Amino acid sequence: MDEDAPSTFRIALAPPLSGKIPYGSPFWPKFNASFNNLEMESVNIAARLYDGQPITTWHRDHWRKTENFLLGQHIGIDFDTKDYRSSLKYLLNDPFISKWAAIVYTTISHTPDKPRARVIFLLDAPIHQPSNYTAAVSAMLWLFGTADEACKDAVRFFYGGRPGSCEMEWLDNVMPLETVKDIIRRYQGSAAQHRRQVSRDFTPTTDQAELKAALDRIPAWGIDYGQWLAVLMGIHSAFPGGDGLALAESWAQGADGEVERKWKSFKPDGNTGGAVTVATVFKLAMERGYVKH
Repeated sequence: MDEDAPSTFRIALAPPLSGKIPYGSPFWPKFNASFNNLEMESVNIAARLYDGQPITTWHRDHWRKTENFLLGQHIGIDFDTKDYRSSLKYLLNDPFISKWAAIVYTTISHTPDKPRARVIFLLDAPIHQPSNYTAAVSAMLWLFGTADEACKDAVRFFYGGRPGSCEMEWLDNVMPLETVKDIIRRYQGSAAQHRRQVSRDFTPTTDQAELKAALDRIPAWGIDYGQWLAVLMGIHSAFPGGDGLALAESWAQGADGEVERKWKSFKPDGNTGGAVTVATVFKLAMERGYVKH
């Protein structure tokens, strides 16, 4: 680790879990209130993840929601291709990961025949604005070629490893915030170019029946959380009123009240500076066989 790097990092931890919490479980409220803001050395964060403790960003009032975000000093990236590309051996040979990652470990869903791993980057300084943290996460996902148009929740949590079977490498690296800012600039330039291309090539309808037909092609539980959230944002960008909320709730299959809470947090531009629109919904649907009429 660089001699000028900090010796401790700000991260929020919850008690250990032995598996994933099912969708709609009544345990979710208790879980969301269980995180404590801590300042720890990198090796101790690794130990807690190894023991199965979930992590997220610092937030106020002991309640994990975007409005309570205080700061983030870590960025997590999931690799779940279920082949050699999401194995520890492959990831540890990646030059960027080997240089800047702090911790690499197998996730709860990992199996030897279908490997899945998570990479945790610790930053030399925290990010204090939720929009900036979201931009940093999105840019890092873009860097590894797994990004969607979706912006990630600033208080997204990551499960720890599966106790007793977690494989982990502690690299003890610290990534400079300036490196993250440079990646954000590159990502935003690429995203702007992509949006111009989408605008030229595809102008989606705002007809609600056609939007519902597109949604029918997108499995709410068959996409990752970032994509799920992007679909809600896309619906909201076209139909911000009650009809749009009803359509979103019908599709999303979230826990009680989850969709409405997210819906109320979206700004008129989709909560992402206009980057996520209804075009994202149609893009995901077309990738799954939807044909625009």
